[in-house]
Amino acid sequence: MKKLIYLFVLTFGIISCSSDDETEISNSDFVGIWNWTGTSGGLIYFEETPETTGKTIHLTLMDNYDFSITENGNEISSGTYELTLKKSIYSGETEKFIQFPENQQYTGIVNRGIIKTYETNKLDISDNNPDGIGSGFIKIE
Repeated sequence: MKKLIYLFVLTFGIISCSSDDETEISNSDFVGIWNWTGTSGGLIYFEETPETTGKTIHLTLMDNYDFSITENGNEISSGTYELTLKKSIYSGETEKFIQFPENQQYTGIVNRGIIKTYETNKLDISDNNPDGIGSGFIKIE
């Protein structure tokens, strides 16, 4: 009888676990329109800003995980972004990692990295490499 009960509990446990039960990582802190303030870093340090490039770049992150990037008012990239969890080389903790589609060309901003918000209106994407680069943004909507 004991074996039958164990078998029942085990069967019920297996049936109740479903591979369709994937949970998305919350993007609520990132949804909005973000104005690019600069990209800097690298082994040979460089810095690009709207002033040095003449570019006004807006990153729009939507709650359905779609994005668009505009440069001087013209859309230069769009698609679906992915949020995962990765260990940050900066904090040593597991943090949110954003990745735009692999086929996206360099748009002036980091297109994959640890993503964080500071205060309520600042966002950073850092590429999670020792000699890495990062892009900063200020929320405009």
